[in-house]
Amino acid sequence: MSFELKGIENLDNLGRLKYMLDFSKATIDTENDFIAMMANISSIIMATVEDLNWAGFYIVRGDELVLGPFQGLPACTRLKDEGVCVASWKSKKPVRVENVHEFDGHVACDSASNSELVLPLLLNNEVVAVLDLDSPLIGRFSEVEEEYFVELVKEMEKDLSKNL
Repeated sequence: MSFELKGIENLDNLGRLKYMLDFSKATIDTENDFIAMMANISSIIMATVEDLNWAGFYIVRGDELVLGPFQGLPACTRLKDEGVCVASWKSKKPVRVENVHEFDGHVACDSASNSELVLPLLLNNEVVAVLDLDSPLIGRFSEVEEEYFVELVKEMEKDLSKNL
């Protein structure tokens, strides 16, 4: 699946990340329903960031992660004991994996995914959701992507604390 916003085709990776962050901040500022916000942010990410095959959220529900808004092929609906998303949830820290096939306990929801970046969203120091990004490229995510997505998550957390 591939779609792209008009006017960004000539932007380099850094330009696309800046555009994604600015567009997402505007969405966060204008939408106070967290599910609607996650849905549009998933779409913004897929339309602006290159070389992704999945972008979306898993929401903490009791003792598991449940699939939330996303863009990409159908995904695992529940994650509980293993995988990159669970590792981020349990550690409360971003997890960047260069090659998911070398990650002990990786859950292959899409066999085309080769690298992954997952970031937790916290409210009162508790994870309420994780942002999951998958790429068919090994080593797709660098410190630069992690920095921009950490900033995005911080913006979402600020809004979450105001609206819940």
